[in-house]
Amino acid sequence: MIRVYNTLTRKKEELVPREKGKIYMYVCGLTPDNYPHLGHARAFVVFDTIKRYLKFKGFEVKYVQNYTDIDDKIIKRANEWGISPKEIAETFISMYEKYLNLFNVDREGNIYPRVTENIDDIIKMIKELEDKGFAYETDTGVYFSVKKFPEYGKLSRRKIEDLIKGARIPVDETKKDPLDFALWKKQKPGEPAWNSPWGKGRPGWHIECSVMSMKYLGFSFDIHGGGIDLIFPHHENEIAQSEAWAGDKPYVRYWLHNGLITVNKEKMSKSLGNFFTIEELLKKYQPEVLRLFLLSGDYHSPIDFSFEKLNEIKKSYERIKEFYNFLKMMKEKFPEDDEKIRKISDDTMKEFTSFMDDDFNTQGALGVLFKFINKIKGEGGEGSFSYALKVFEDMLNILGIKISFKEIKNLKEELIKILSDFNLIEKGDEEKEEEELIKKIIDERKKMRENKEYEKADKIRERLKELGYEVRDGKRETIYFRRE
Repeated sequence: MIRVYNTLTRKKEELVPREKGKIYMYVCGLTPDNYPHLGHARAFVVFDTIKRYLKFKGFEVKYVQNYTDIDDKIIKRANEWGISPKEIAETFISMYEKYLNLFNVDREGNIYPRVTENIDDIIKMIKELEDKGFAYETDTGVYFSVKKFPEYGKLSRRKIEDLIKGARIPVDETKKDPLDFALWKKQKPGEPAWNSPWGKGRPGWHIECSVMSMKYLGFSFDIHGGGIDLIFPHHENEIAQSEAWAGDKPYVRYWLHNGLITVNKEKMSKSLGNFFTIEELLKKYQPEVLRLFLLSGDYHSPIDFSFEKLNEIKKSYERIKEFYNFLKMMKEKFPEDDEKIRKISDDTMKEFTSFMDDDFNTQGALGVLFKFINKIKGEGGEGSFSYALKVFEDMLNILGIKISFKEIKNLKEELIKILSDFNLIEKGDEEKEEEELIKKIIDERKKMRENKEYEKADKIRERLKELGYEVRDGKRETIYFRRE
């Protein structure tokens, strides 16, 4: 049983999908008006991990994440930079999709709709809301009448009469009520626009997600995700317009919200200027390190950014890679089965999934993963590690952590040079693959140690270390594996 914390009810509930064996999932995506920062990455990493775990548990997941490719911020940026809003959006969407791939996001079967591709459907829904008496036209646009939806505020737990105080509400004297929000904005000079029953204009922010989510997932779909900063007004407005339009509820069965990235406890954002772009961070850290950082805390809670924390995570990732290569090596060396290691592996996966079943607790799951590393390495023995390797790979796949190494230029030439420098080169060595050359060097080094040529053996180990290979000598076997 999977339990999730539902923002709507403020409690953990059993995840019971609309259709047996299927999960319909929508996540609020990017407004591509500037360079994506680490806060954007947290949302797509968190909900990708949730999708991965649901698939691991046997669900068929239909995942939709939108692009708000026309918006006030995009128009403002286009005017500042002297290029079209479309060019702004396309530039940053391309950049964002590059990061999705680098962060190992499972995009198989995902749908990424854009506002500009769904204008007709948006106009249709607005017209139907108007016909039902929930929307009205003014000189500036078409607005949703909040007070005609009595349950407004149920997601954010705010009362209508208290909302005006302190709320960031754009001033518009044409509206009947300050809380009413725009469904359609009439064109201002120089702005992109589309034809509609109310004249040329473009959609308001909130209507797009209602239209695109229900277009691809239907009404009352299972999971709606997004950052905690979207609860009000964006998700509150989605509920109001969607349930008013359908005449039914709930629009969404489970609302899941991720916490924000903070810097010195303050929200990381473009408006505050305290953000680090993903591009900047990728110059110093591998995407796997950044992904681990984003999963290192409870996804509902904020994560405070620091380079000290990232450096710790980097060391943790090195441990994961070393252990992965250790398991691969042990699997090759010891083909016999080992029930003790199998039991450790089974118990580990049971504990790992218990954390993930409890509202996708990646922080707890990562703790189990590192405990597994310590247990297996402390166990020793000569039993088969193939089962342990499979369990470890399953955990890494759920978390979306791939094992990657920086390419070493001219690695083969460097290995040949080691053989040559120690007079070990033979005819045909130049034709061998890198792994064959490594194995030959390890075997020759083993002979040196048997002949008590320890100084030469140590020099070879140092040369291999420079190329990213760790060599460890046991009483009976020598283990080697790749590291950074």
